[in-house]
Amino acid sequence: MMTDDKPKKRIPDWAVLAGNLALFAAYTIWCVSNNEDGWFVIGLWQAGICTLLALLQRRWVWFLAALLIVIIGFATCVNTFHLDTK
Repeated sequence: MMTDDKPKKRIPDWAVLAGNLALFAAYTIWCVSNNEDGWFVIGLWQAGICTLLALLQRRWVWFLAALLIVIIGFATCVNTFHLDTK
């Protein structure tokens, strides 16, 4: 009995990071341009899914993607926050 021991193709690290950042940028731009709130919550969900995938696949690139999403999302949130003092 022959077994097919071909290694499984893994998504390259750069593709994981680029895909996650592109998705994050797309819904951030859409939500900010439409004055929608809650886009940061969507980013936290995406970061949570990336963290879960990091644990399941045992790949640090997924955790790095989650960390980048949280850092960039927090910076964007601080930048778009406006305090009404009138």
